[in-house]
Amino acid sequence: MDASFIFDANRCTGCGACRLACTIENALAPDVSWRRIETFNTRRHPIAPVFHLSLACNHCADAACMNACPALAYRRDTPTGAVLLDGDKCIGCGYCSWACPYDAPVFDESTGVMTKCTWCADRLRAGLKPACATHCPTGALDYGDVAPEGRVNAVEGLPVTSLDPSLHVIPLKPGRLQPEMIELAAPLAPGAQSLAPAATISLRHEWPLAVFTLAAAALVGLAAGAAAGHLQIHPWAFALAGAMALAIGSMHLGRKDRAWRAILNVRRSWMSREVVALSLFLAIATAWLWLAPENRVLGWTAVVIGILGLFAADQLYGVLPAGSGHGHSASVIWTGILMGTIAGHARELAAIIGLARLVVYARLRRDVVARGLPPRPALAAARAGLTLAAIVSLFVPGLPGGWVASFLLALGGDAVDRCQYYTELERETPRRQMDLALARRIAARSGVVAQSFSSVHRRRPSQA
Repeated sequence: MDASFIFDANRCTGCGACRLACTIENALAPDVSWRRIETFNTRRHPIAPVFHLSLACNHCADAACMNACPALAYRRDTPTGAVLLDGDKCIGCGYCSWACPYDAPVFDESTGVMTKCTWCADRLRAGLKPACATHCPTGALDYGDVAPEGRVNAVEGLPVTSLDPSLHVIPLKPGRLQPEMIELAAPLAPGAQSLAPAATISLRHEWPLAVFTLAAAALVGLAAGAAAGHLQIHPWAFALAGAMALAIGSMHLGRKDRAWRAILNVRRSWMSREVVALSLFLAIATAWLWLAPENRVLGWTAVVIGILGLFAADQLYGVLPAGSGHGHSASVIWTGILMGTIAGHARELAAIIGLARLVVYARLRRDVVARGLPPRPALAAARAGLTLAAIVSLFVPGLPGGWVASFLLALGGDAVDRCQYYTELERETPRRQMDLALARRIAARSGVVAQSFSSVHRRRPSQA
């Protein structure tokens, strides 16, 4: 038997008492709560029921936030099993919120660190239930021991994961699965509206990551060109560019003074692996360019480590629904390889890679439009135009700037793609799952209606 939250979707009215109890118990600001109410079918579409989910951290047995955190700010409380966050160790990178499919960690602007539900660990140690469960007036939210095989979490709005969340959901009874026959203008219950942040990741906030990853890819490409013997790089200029890239990358942290902690979780966090590998690449490449530029083995060693760092950077986004980096046209490992082929004067290979990435980009644009996102034709034209110009310039003899012009054009095309990538990333959240589930219901019913109409339309001539 495992201790779990027990939630009965049939009883929840969305009153928000659990949210208020969380706020009071943890002495949070009046408008802040680690628990929230998510409502399915907020617009009361007549094709689906309306119900509420009371959600917070589920203190998973295989906690995604704990695995993702590069700073080792998370720990498991042995007596209670609660997943606790130490604000004194958190660097405010927000990666745990990307990894958590239940949208539990929340960024605190005032302190620059993440915060989350503690499962009222102090109350649990004293033999009491969490405050939210204690003060639920309808008995919809409770806490108790549940057999692992008895857990039911297959509810619209809850992502299906292998994290083993400490949550037992009693699903809606058959009678509750029908649409509610009420006025469409009827307001929702107080507190029913979700206060969760938007699922889309903003380029406005993540631009330091975009600059850092592009700069890292460019430096790996330049190092590859130098290792191939086609250019010379001043070691201190290279070191300065690398230091500036790392400094810009740290700007997205809530606590920049703790940036060094990003290297602590190499065993589990792709962010730690990225930072360690790219820092090691910069150190080895600078030492090579300064002390032994003729040593090609040392140079290629630095390049390989840099590519591993770019691989880790792409893997970072694998926790997001459409974020797995290597197959994306904005993948930084392919940016680094493209930059390396250009700097290394491998014109034919560079042309093949550039054209292949444009094909991938075009396919992804089609998928983006299918998801309902704006097509942004001007950005698509800029992406294609810069890349094609870079490829053409490789084969034009006597072009001013030579390979440097091609390098900069290709990097510009990839920069457009990378920035567009950040505007279209989404986190996996219950809100997103609810919206997708409702959209699937509407699409399925629309298909049935269209099929029935078509069938009737085809029968009419024979009936005449």
